[in-house]
Amino acid sequence: MDIYVISPLSNLEAMKKGDRTFVLAHLWMKSEKYRAFIMERKAEGQFLTLDNSAAERSLVTEDALIKICHELMPNEVIAPDVLFDADATMANLDSFVERMTEEGLLHNINIFFCPQGKSQEEWLSCYEYGLDNDFVNVIGFSKIAVPNAWLGIDGDQGIKEGRHNAYNYLLANDMLKKPIHCLGQGDVSEFMYYKHPMMRSTDSVYPVMAAMNGIDFESNEFERIPTPHDYLETEVAPNKDQEALINKNVRVLRWCAFQGESDRL
Repeated sequence: MDIYVISPLSNLEAMKKGDRTFVLAHLWMKSEKYRAFIMERKAEGQFLTLDNSAAERSLVTEDALIKICHELMPNEVIAPDVLFDADATMANLDSFVERMTEEGLLHNINIFFCPQGKSQEEWLSCYEYGLDNDFVNVIGFSKIAVPNAWLGIDGDQGIKEGRHNAYNYLLANDMLKKPIHCLGQGDVSEFMYYKHPMMRSTDSVYPVMAAMNGIDFESNEFERIPTPHDYLETEVAPNKDQEALINKNVRVLRWCAFQGESDRL
């Protein structure tokens, strides 16, 4: 699996430690510094995923997302989804595909779809909707929606367990037909479990945020701190020790992601 590293505006250089670059729509809209950094990554040939910022509850509109697509021309864009609402998320996908077609963007930018739902049944119905949609190229495993639907857990916990449950079901029912991206991270060991070649990538703020809190991924006791909503605005003055810990955490995440892949070779 490839990895994306997401860091606060005050330490964007940490994002260069990932294999690909995640672009948060709400930051693109508000920060000239962020736009300049992302355009630099684009010029360097980085694969860009434009996120709709739904998990950040930023309420980025379809119009705004389309505008950013024209400005940035990312490799893929996450269609607008509504947390826990399968019907609204599927309706949004239809509207977004139609709009991308009208704007002449659909043949240049791939569509990434993130299923939602309040239960396993709703989430699976939404997942299948994306699977059956010819315009959807990638499907996302939300760190919020999947634990909620599969385990009944709210908040920023149960990410690994919830996504393992979803993965097991999809694998057993031959439903891993399109590339999967894991949105966000809980326990770093989650990614060692995935043996199917459709498990494409993951993004996370956690290698950086954990380092900011002195958490070492090599520690025998994993500790998960929920991501605060103002994380991306956090003022960071990295020191050498913190930078070394960020590097170590990214190496551990990359190793876990590779273990799953290496086992299927």
